[in-house]
Amino acid sequence: MNVRRTTLIVAVVLAIGAGWLTLSYLSALKSQSQAAGAPRQVIVAATEIPARAPITLAMLARVTRPASAVDPDAITDPKTIVGSLSLITIPAGATITASKIGRPANAALPVRLQPGMRAISIQVDKVKSVSGLLQPGDRVDVIAVPPKSTNQPPPAATILRGVRVLAMGDTLEYSSATPSPDEANSTTITLEVTPSQADLLAMADVNTTLRLALRSPREKLSSLPPETLRFPQSDTVGPAPAVAQAPASAAVASSRVEHPRESSVPVIDGSQGDRP
Repeated sequence: MNVRRTTLIVAVVLAIGAGWLTLSYLSALKSQSQAAGAPRQVIVAATEIPARAPITLAMLARVTRPASAVDPDAITDPKTIVGSLSLITIPAGATITASKIGRPANAALPVRLQPGMRAISIQVDKVKSVSGLLQPGDRVDVIAVPPKSTNQPPPAATILRGVRVLAMGDTLEYSSATPSPDEANSTTITLEVTPSQADLLAMADVNTTLRLALRSPREKLSSLPPETLRFPQSDTVGPAPAVAQAPASAAVASSRVEHPRESSVPVIDGSQGDRP
């Protein structure tokens, strides 16, 4: 009799426990369903945000939308994205998501350019690019070698000094200290120059053979001036006495072009806090 009663009590307790667990599970599912359908506050574009534009608080607005209409990576706190850049054009009223924005360090080439500077690419090979060992961020001198038209070899000249390498091929940043074989074999290099330097470099790219010389990061950018580029028949590109101020507080020297007329061409030879 005692065994039978004990068995019955145990069965009743187990039944009650199973019922309580089932009820708890169903209640949890109901709560999750209600939470999933509850409206959520998200951040949207108050006005159209152009691509590559820095995001400010004035561009953002907070709205409430059904949870079913909210993207998984929707932004809910505007303070976390102020100062970021829009990677694409974001229409007014569109939800701001993590996939639509980025930080300047991770954004495309235009964002990496200093104000007032230009990006220009030249063709290189393994020799011209220092055996493919150049990396984005390095500083290089640009050497121009005029074509030979007499018995005497034309003198080479360093027409630009200390210009920054923005990209190798289509790579803005290497993931390791040593470039991969594909990166080392890039056929183009993109340099950061002033508008006048871009004119000079384009002219030299068409009329001369260009080589790049890697600079030590421990050397002052203003340690050497640009050199005179002499073409046959005495046409010259040489330094002039004028001095101007370049973007990013770089010391700038001026060059004179007489091929065929004179114009001012600034050349970087200094950096912030690093002048002779």
